[in-house]
Amino acid sequence: MKQPRRSASSGVSKIGDLVPQLLVRYGLHHRRNLEQVEEAWRQAVGEQFAEVTYVKKLFRGTLTIKVPHNAFIQELSFRHSELIDTLRELVKEETIKKIRFEV
Repeated sequence: MKQPRRSASSGVSKIGDLVPQLLVRYGLHHRRNLEQVEEAWRQAVGEQFAEVTYVKKLFRGTLTIKVPHNAFIQELSFRHSELIDTLRELVKEETIKKIRFEV
């Protein structure tokens, strides 16, 4: 069994130092960040669109949003710059460069 890392000064690891490492190791930081992006999306897009769209994934700065119909793609594409700006303001931990819509 591996021993936890100990700090050089006290010989004991601080829980605050271990938690971020564990989140990264088990991929939980990504899930937490995705939840923040989902909430930001709902705020940015408004209630009308939030009810019928959802965040599918965020990968390499591209946020993929699932929409029910092509008409939604057209409408949301008109607001692309506004949505990007709002998302960047609301979610500082993630870099969102582009929004991709898919049916």
